[in-house]
Amino acid sequence: MPKLTGGSTVAAHKAAVRDAILDAFAAEFHATGWPDLTLQTIAKQAGVSRTAVYNYFPDKTALLLGWSEREMTRFLTLAHRELDDRTDPVDRVQVLVKLVLIEFSLQQGVVTSIATLLSPQDRQQFFAHVEPLGELVEELVRSGIEVGVFAAADPGDTTRMLMACLEAQRPSLLAGERVDAAVARTLPFVLRALGTHP
Repeated sequence: MPKLTGGSTVAAHKAAVRDAILDAFAAEFHATGWPDLTLQTIAKQAGVSRTAVYNYFPDKTALLLGWSEREMTRFLTLAHRELDDRTDPVDRVQVLVKLVLIEFSLQQGVVTSIATLLSPQDRQQFFAHVEPLGELVEELVRSGIEVGVFAAADPGDTTRMLMACLEAQRPSLLAGERVDAAVARTLPFVLRALGTHP
């Protein structure tokens, strides 16, 4: 058995190796781009053998999906930490919109440049990682409607439109627009769409 470099247990070691591989994937993708990305270079960057990478991720697409899932888990943990102690529906929506736009600004084009290269099946799985965010938005919308702060509307339809509004801000943020400018443009529109104001 290899030395447990990532923790005192086998599970901790495996988790540490997996994280190192995903970190290497992100670094190599930003440095070389998707077409030139290889599991061999990722293994070297992570400090493991190529066989070790295959044990966790059989190909580049699996790496992308694993990285995407990890990033969404991280973001949702942050979002819940910021939202769970807040009770005002308007405040909660404002916080989430800001967090989403900040997250978009940090992604450096991963979603927009990669999704078009995947097969339809892989693309569907790739975008499935957004579903938990949609569920969180719908939870905020539904609770605001129930207490009469937001206008009565179908929460699911409202969520889909709000998600489309947020997604529309991604290209300009990835191109270098300041987050505060995107927030100033987006947040009033979102609140008007919900039938309320800051």
